[in-house]
Amino acid sequence: MTARRTFASLALMALVVLLPAVARSDASQEVQDLYRTSYREEAKGKATAALDAMKKIQTKSGATYFVSARQGWLAYLAGRFGESEAAYRAAIKSKPDSIEARLGLTLPLLAQKKWRPLEKACRDVLKLDAQNAVARARLAHAYYSIGNYPDSATVYRKLVRDYPAELDHQTGLGWALARMGRAGEAKKIFAEVLAVSPDNPNARQGMALP
Repeated sequence: MTARRTFASLALMALVVLLPAVARSDASQEVQDLYRTSYREEAKGKATAALDAMKKIQTKSGATYFVSARQGWLAYLAGRFGESEAAYRAAIKSKPDSIEARLGLTLPLLAQKKWRPLEKACRDVLKLDAQNAVARARLAHAYYSIGNYPDSATVYRKLVRDYPAELDHQTGLGWALARMGRAGEAKKIFAEVLAVSPDNPNARQGMALP
């Protein structure tokens, strides 16, 4: 009887130890399946469904950097810009040196036309990566949008120097110069763009300026 009781006690102890491990394994598998669902739905162009899967992952495994950053991206794709902004800010709080998350934040800010916060977000990226072309271009756009045409032109001019074949930088510079009253200089830039991109809408509109 003693041996039987000992065996039963050991079996019960083993079961107590194994059950949490099994539960963790099941939870891990469920999270992996949710990731698969999220990627699959995104590939199908269903950003909202992909985002919903990520929210379920957050409920089960917490708001990790990756979860927050991916939610920020998917919310942006779904047109839920306020939610996207909040998620990217959570990702930045998790990893303050992440250029990825800070650049991600500029997307919903740009979409919401939050020019001052966009300017700050771009400057924050440039503190970490002074030559980041994406941040510089979005900073130039922010300057232009708030009417700071001289600084916009300065940033665009440096971008044109560094990326001479990037036509968006050239037309951005042209428009900043035009707003500064330098239409002649601007039209030379627009003409150069149209020579290689005849239907470029920004350059065509610029050439139509008086």
